[in-house]
Amino acid sequence: MGRVSPLPPPGPLRTLALATLANTVGTGLWLAGGALYLTRDVGLSPTSVGAGLTVAGLVGLTASVPLGGLADRWDPRTLRAALQVCQAFAAAAYLLVDSLAMFLVVAVPEALLSAGNLAVRAALVAAVGGPTGRVHAFATLRAVANLGTTAGTALAGIALAVDTHRAYQVLVVGNVATYLLSAALLLRVPRQAARAGGARRAAGSIRRGGPLRDGRFLAVSGTSAVLGTHLTVLTLVVPLWTVGQAGAPPPVVSAVLLVNTVLTVLLAVRLSGGAETAAPAARKLRRAGLVLASATPLYAATAGLPVLPAVGVLLVATAVWTVGDLWHASAGAGLAYDLAPPHAIGAYQGADGLVAGLAQALGRGLLTLLVLGGGAVGWLVLGALFAAVGLTAPALARRAVASRPAPTGEPAAAGQPVAPVQQHGGMTDQRNITIRPGGPDDAPTVLRLLDSATAWLVERGRTDQWGTTPASADPRRIDQAAAWAGAGGLHLAEIDGTVVGALVVGAATEYVPPPTEPELYVNLLVTDRAYAGRGVGARLLAHAAELARDRGVGLLRVDCFRSPDRALVRFYEGCGFTATDPFTVERPGRAPWPGQVLARRVG
Repeated sequence: MGRVSPLPPPGPLRTLALATLANTVGTGLWLAGGALYLTRDVGLSPTSVGAGLTVAGLVGLTASVPLGGLADRWDPRTLRAALQVCQAFAAAAYLLVDSLAMFLVVAVPEALLSAGNLAVRAALVAAVGGPTGRVHAFATLRAVANLGTTAGTALAGIALAVDTHRAYQVLVVGNVATYLLSAALLLRVPRQAARAGGARRAAGSIRRGGPLRDGRFLAVSGTSAVLGTHLTVLTLVVPLWTVGQAGAPPPVVSAVLLVNTVLTVLLAVRLSGGAETAAPAARKLRRAGLVLASATPLYAATAGLPVLPAVGVLLVATAVWTVGDLWHASAGAGLAYDLAPPHAIGAYQGADGLVAGLAQALGRGLLTLLVLGGGAVGWLVLGALFAAVGLTAPALARRAVASRPAPTGEPAAAGQPVAPVQQHGGMTDQRNITIRPGGPDDAPTVLRLLDSATAWLVERGRTDQWGTTPASADPRRIDQAAAWAGAGGLHLAEIDGTVVGALVVGAATEYVPPPTEPELYVNLLVTDRAYAGRGVGARLLAHAAELARDRGVGLLRVDCFRSPDRALVRFYEGCGFTATDPFTVERPGRAPWPGQVLARRVG
């Protein structure tokens, strides 16, 4: 039976989810009660509050990229906890607001912290989830956040019902407390290694000038941002349309939003699969645009219906809209993560958040004018826009992927040379093999191991697997090793302090069939030939299985060179894998590269 609770199993992601739950309860409190506190209790005019929040929000977006970049150089867990403590002080400062000037003094720093913290959160999610689990983790936290925001909104209703100075003060203090509780929970998440440093020096040429000068990334991000205005449509346009043009009573607005909340909690994780890498994520983004477009005629039709049928169509339209919303969320996250250099995940998430924030700011006025002013025609124009934008996503993503460093002539995969004595794990004593996480400074070690493996293959005349050029002399291999070392998926095997093997886990490469369920993929397995027969390869594969179990993933896959004697295929079969999909990589001007995908169930 599937899990009912949106909280993941015990582990770092659950702790992060609990921190998110605490934080978003406060978000719900402030979203529901903040404006009323400032107008009814402090005495500011609604126009002043709206203008002040708009100005603060736009200024706040400028913090996204700098603080995201800081998360690439520092531990994002500690940085996010520190920012949330600062947000607690900013939230408490609202108790001192007694004028428009003081309101701006508090609102602008609070908005800077909030926008920057979203980028840091994205970097932390990437670190905790890893290359194959970050979209799943993002979707999990999205479901938890919806639950927390709903709970906070309900709690705010108590203060709004009492409507006294003391009640509003309690609401503000409650928001402060949730920030502090969230920060305390974040400190229970294991520290995360910084991604920049060695990887930045080795792979600095991947994106020169930073994310704001990466036009192809920004084009993809802009596509996602336009579709992301569906949030504005649902929370601003649909409520106004429901009460105005559809003629439904105000409580129906709550029912419409409740449908979105319930479906998000139930389906966010289930609909997040298949967006771990750019190509499938772009296709999912296209699908999201088409689904959102398909809901717009339903909303438009409610203007000409009696109240009861209109309410039914509104609820159906919102259910369809929510599916598009959830597909967009996972696809947008997958694209923003996969198109970012491994050493600059935070900075690129900051840029993605900046573009999305600008789209939301512009969308509030434009979408309200388009739909409420244009009526049914406005809805159809909006649907056509969403469909057109979604259809451009795959082509834009292909251009962005093409701007990345070209892959090596041979798939890197796990096609390392394996001596016959290693072909069955457990035949050697592996107790003296220790495994540690790798980092950016270990890129030269990976290159050394690859050089050793290539030389061993060349000596035996097996140049069809990895060619003849040492990895350390191939700029593309150098960039690849730097990317692996900085992405958080590198693990190194040591014997008596000497590195004797390397394992890289992450998302499946684009030349193999995509997964049909959450998985962990072995991108590289290479061992030092001087330690052949010591069971290093089998020990690293066992470690990969442990990593998959820790992440709650039931499938571990790998691919390798499919030689006529099937030596590597037989090695993996001896380690518990089953051959599934053969494939061939075409290489212009050279013989095709035959490969084999293998899978292993873990649990």
